[in-house]
Amino acid sequence: MSPIELQATRIETEPNGLPAQADRMKQAVKDMTPLKGKTALVVDSALATRRALQDQLSQLGAKTVIFASSVSEVEQHLASREFALLVCEYQLEGDRNGQQLLEDLRVNKKLAWSTAFMMVTGERSYGNVVAVAEFEPDDYLIKPFTASTLSDRVVRVFNRKARLATVYEAMFDGKYLDVPGICEELEAHFPQYLNELERMRIESFFWSGQYDKTEQELIDKLDRSPKPWMQLLLAKVNLEKKKFEEANELLADVVKTNPEYLAACDLFADVLWEQNKPEEALEILEKMGAKALASTTRLRKLADLAVRVGDNTRSKNYLTKVIDRSRNTSLSQIHDYLQLSKIYVQEGKHEEAEKLTAKMRSTVNSSELDLARAMMAIQKEIADGRGAKAADKLADFFKSNTETLPALGPDTLTSLLELCFAVNMDSKGYELASQITKHKPSKAMLDRIRSAIATFKGTQSDKPENDD
Repeated sequence: MSPIELQATRIETEPNGLPAQADRMKQAVKDMTPLKGKTALVVDSALATRRALQDQLSQLGAKTVIFASSVSEVEQHLASREFALLVCEYQLEGDRNGQQLLEDLRVNKKLAWSTAFMMVTGERSYGNVVAVAEFEPDDYLIKPFTASTLSDRVVRVFNRKARLATVYEAMFDGKYLDVPGICEELEAHFPQYLNELERMRIESFFWSGQYDKTEQELIDKLDRSPKPWMQLLLAKVNLEKKKFEEANELLADVVKTNPEYLAACDLFADVLWEQNKPEEALEILEKMGAKALASTTRLRKLADLAVRVGDNTRSKNYLTKVIDRSRNTSLSQIHDYLQLSKIYVQEGKHEEAEKLTAKMRSTVNSSELDLARAMMAIQKEIADGRGAKAADKLADFFKSNTETLPALGPDTLTSLLELCFAVNMDSKGYELASQITKHKPSKAMLDRIRSAIATFKGTQSDKPENDD
């Protein structure tokens, strides 16, 4: 197979999404070095391996080879530049492995669609990695491998990236209605990629909201050649259609046979939570052990579930991890501080709540810091039994931040809503609830909203009626 250099610029296409002329592919073959002039990122803690890969990638034309030994270093590099190729060891330093890193990069779109991701793994790990990979790397390198093997794999990956560029880009940009037609055309030209194209075609039905069509396609495929990703996608369909028992059955089987499949565990927890089984959802995630702590999003979910089951100790633990891990990164969110502060003030630990303000100074901008500090002060007044003073401060807060409020995220608005119902500003609370529901709130937010309203109604019903 001839090597192809993946162009950085957009490939001109016909209306059907295919390259405008067949000779464009021939033109791309003019240079036999697929990485010519491009930058590669090697993720491996072993110095000897890094040096060997640097030499081999340089021979393939790489202009620059950059190294990283941890997930945090990878995220820093990706935030500042793009790479044509990322070669990643499966076993990494810290809690996350290469597969978990890839999952995070793909879910949060931190990796450009044009970047090739190659996983390096030992033979013993290969089977497990492949079996549970919802977010598959572009290729695997099984250790030990030769320079010739690396060259062949890089050539193969860049060929596929170039040939399937139109469908990769459509999926990345969320143009799901275009995907089936593009896949059909590409299957006719490149039948060797049939499995990958078939998968993207089925996934496009789901992401465009065609759940019945997705279900029919998956049931047909599962009868003939079942794969974990098919079970996971069918479970997602069942969740959207509120068929919780069917989703439970599928996910229980996937998690049992593939305990490393993080996306399946996450979805299983979501399904259980939708069924108002937060204890079971929390148990599913905590059974993942250190792997559950690898994702900031998952840590937030653990914290929310712990609050839901009334375990403030566990919630504090998870929120502290979220804050420490996300400080000075784009993952930092002020509602994490507000949630943790609320627990501290409820427990009378005002000094601990004050320390959060110092942590925020190095993470959030000045306007968000002022908002968070004002809301924390109101939390303290409520916890100390000074409801009237808290209500006055909250009324002043709304007057001072009229223009800022529409820009707040739904999580922060939910914290604000809780304050409203706690000080009997129910009309403002219901107004915020209406605003939050426009953002497709998470199960955690909906639970917090319902709990705040239920508590408010409970306090109102407990009040003695006035005598006539």
